[in-house]
Amino acid sequence: MIRTLAFILLVTPLLTFSQYQEDFSALSVDPALSEGADSVLRYEDITLDFSDEGKLKTTIDRIVTVYNKAGLRDVQAGVGYDNNSKVTHVEAIIYDLIGNETEKIKKRDFKDYSAVSEISLYEDNRVLALDYTPTRYPFTIRFSSETASETTAFVRSWMPVSQYDSGTQFSKFTIIHKPEDSLHFKATNFEGYDIEYTETPEQTVWVARDIKPVSYEYKSPAFEKRFPRVKAYFDKFYLKGVPGVGGTWEAFGKWVYDDLIKDTQELDAATIQEVQNLVKDLPDDEAKARALYQYLQDKVRYISIQVEIGGWKPMKASDVHRLSYGDCKALSNYLQSLLNVAGVKSYYTLLYADEDKQSLDTDVVAIQGNHAILGVQLGDEIKFLECTSQETPFAYMGTFTDDRDVLLLTEEGGKLARTTKYNQEDNIGKIVAQIELDAEGNLTGTYTETSKGIFYSSKMGLENKDQKDLSDYYYENFSGLKSLSVSDIKLVNDRDRVVYEEELKLNARNYASKIGEDYLAKINPFSWSNDMIPPRYTDRKSDFVILRGFIRQHELSFKIPEGYKLGAIAEPALLEEEFGSYQTEIQVNENTVSYKRTFKLNEGSYAVEAYEKYREFYKNVVREDNQKLFIEKI
Repeated sequence: MIRTLAFILLVTPLLTFSQYQEDFSALSVDPALSEGADSVLRYEDITLDFSDEGKLKTTIDRIVTVYNKAGLRDVQAGVGYDNNSKVTHVEAIIYDLIGNETEKIKKRDFKDYSAVSEISLYEDNRVLALDYTPTRYPFTIRFSSETASETTAFVRSWMPVSQYDSGTQFSKFTIIHKPEDSLHFKATNFEGYDIEYTETPEQTVWVARDIKPVSYEYKSPAFEKRFPRVKAYFDKFYLKGVPGVGGTWEAFGKWVYDDLIKDTQELDAATIQEVQNLVKDLPDDEAKARALYQYLQDKVRYISIQVEIGGWKPMKASDVHRLSYGDCKALSNYLQSLLNVAGVKSYYTLLYADEDKQSLDTDVVAIQGNHAILGVQLGDEIKFLECTSQETPFAYMGTFTDDRDVLLLTEEGGKLARTTKYNQEDNIGKIVAQIELDAEGNLTGTYTETSKGIFYSSKMGLENKDQKDLSDYYYENFSGLKSLSVSDIKLVNDRDRVVYEEELKLNARNYASKIGEDYLAKINPFSWSNDMIPPRYTDRKSDFVILRGFIRQHELSFKIPEGYKLGAIAEPALLEEEFGSYQTEIQVNENTVSYKRTFKLNEGSYAVEAYEKYREFYKNVVREDNQKLFIEKI
């Protein structure tokens, strides 16, 4: 069992907390918990009972005082179920400001919703959710539920703080299990919190008390890295009645491969022959993988399908081929089946997909992740393929799946790996422009932007926009240019090099400001505005994180009109800090100014004490970005 816990042992007995269940008045909440809060979790008791083999009974009792609309997110008055589980009890009671009961909502009054997402063809998940619109704030709600399931694979984690700007008065989390089923757990971020932990051979309990609300701060570490959390798991479990094996990643991965993946990869003879014909003349495994990846993208489309053993077993590869659709599991599995025919080694891969680089928790050997991709073995390197997109280039991850721990499923068992990382020098956004100012102060010019690395993902798909949407996109991007018009837009999406290039002509009336017969004009039409400056905090609490380093470059040629001359010219700038740098170079040749700008941001985690310097750095960048040319009438 993982024992690396930091906690404060309280003298108050665990079970003497009835006082939290009796007072529903919002007026009685400790001001230290409610001041500035959207909500306060007054009382929470969550029990997971695994004592019956292959069964999970979950009971929840929560009392939340809600102070405003944002606090409604903390109510969490809903319970999910599917063909493998049932809701045996659900109820909500509403209390007014002084704690009088105003409404009781029984199970029959909850709304029964399909959990089908907008991109899902079918899911067997449903949810009973409270449909309640408050007429006034604050109010208090008590929500209770009980469910029974034949799936024990998913041990919900415990976080006594569920959202920003929410205080917690009391939260208790209990796991009951058979003595022979050893419970493993990982507890994090307990330092500085009043959290009590007790354990017997059959029961483990955590209790948290009096956690003050904390507000979100710009670029702070991920929520789960800031607040107390417990993740728990068992070596053996059931997934919709199917027994599973954990203990090590190798054993867990082998179980997933053998029981959920292997028997779904058969293809019919005609498909096998088609694949063989497609790759027979190709020189190596990478060429074959590229050809089959393109075949996948041309043939199928992504549709979410959350059935088959809790949404973890992919549909059969033969069905994907026949129907030409599938979800991330099905499409990754289908491509692996095609590659098997071609003799190219690949690995079905489980991971978390998000913009925040969330990795699998490698210390918790359990079902994790929300996405599947495919890792292809090419020599000593594994190249990962996103199988749900018809636009993503071969082996391109972007910010959705880059640089995180993942699990490869192999015939021998599970193996941890890490997806492609895009370093600072890979992430280049470069603008090259030739600009000319006329005697009326209007600007015309040509503009080229090249995007690589993480910047490519934001450009991918631009060519699918119609002309109006594309023009609107540039108007928004060039919001600092008034009366802008764009024309002759040319887009080049080089999927082989993973480089996106945009070329266009632009025109902006009255770009320069008239001062008598002279003009004042910003040297960089694509400069950053005050909106780029990070927010100010009088007492910031958290460190700040830059998830991905990058380089943004501008190379501009700015020509002034005949009959004018350049007046005072700004000095070149150099700003250097631990988290980034900014440099400009300015050269004048008769009536043309050559301007180069390089902005670098360095990936890393930085102490809270450095935040104000980080903010000052951006302020200085914006100031330098807005340097102007004084253009005098001759």
